[in-house]
Amino acid sequence: MKIATLGPEGTFSHQAVLKYDKKAEIVFKDTIWDVFDSVMKGEVDKGIVPIENSVSGTVGLTLDALMDFELKICAELIIPIKHNLAGRGKIKDIKYVYSNLQTFAQCEKFIRNRMNKVEIIPAVSNAKSAERLSKNKGEEYAAIVPGLAMKKYGLTCIAKDIQDSKFNATRFIVLNEKSTKRKGNDRTSIAIYPHMDKPGLLYTLIGEFASRKINLTKIESRPSKGRLGDYIFFIDVQGHKDDKEVKEAFSSIESNFFLKVLGSYNREY
Repeated sequence: MKIATLGPEGTFSHQAVLKYDKKAEIVFKDTIWDVFDSVMKGEVDKGIVPIENSVSGTVGLTLDALMDFELKICAELIIPIKHNLAGRGKIKDIKYVYSNLQTFAQCEKFIRNRMNKVEIIPAVSNAKSAERLSKNKGEEYAAIVPGLAMKKYGLTCIAKDIQDSKFNATRFIVLNEKSTKRKGNDRTSIAIYPHMDKPGLLYTLIGEFASRKINLTKIESRPSKGRLGDYIFFIDVQGHKDDKEVKEAFSSIESNFFLKVLGSYNREY
């Protein structure tokens, strides 16, 4: 199987692919859009991208791509996020830290409490942080990196598990051209856009699920990229799109909303 994901080698996206299929041929891409595009064009069998982090929230670029491409979510993967401080000196010697900005946000308390005088040098990915450190021999330089990247570039760990939250995890989705069949422990992701704005619209929407005892595991809004004030609602529901109650809810919702099923798949939590 050939799977596209965000590169370079050593990222948490790389780790997600290995969890999904250790034998897969991995094609590393520069952007989330490129991953979707490669699946759509048939260059790979599947794609794996992050969709939300328990600390820093939803990955907006993934939600945008789910609307722009006719692909389906066929699985989800939960990857615990463990950040490590790698370098050649001691913490007191460090003056510069290579870090992806999202990674920095997830380790901000550690940095502020233990090394608050350092300068953060932004990197496009955790693997790129590791690569840049591997080429810099100075003891005043360090990088915040995952274990996979640290191993690849032969780096030394100065401090382990420096993420601010022990519950830090990223949810990844697996993409192909069709949803999976019912397994009894399913989740369905949908996108909803109102036909018109009117009082009580969101209340009506939620009521369609509540009246059928369908649990919502996530709901959020994102600008439609149209007029100011226009939003798309992204919702995750427990159940499969082919379940009787879910089908009834979707049918009723479509009288007031445009509804796009993004995929039904087995739940990991």
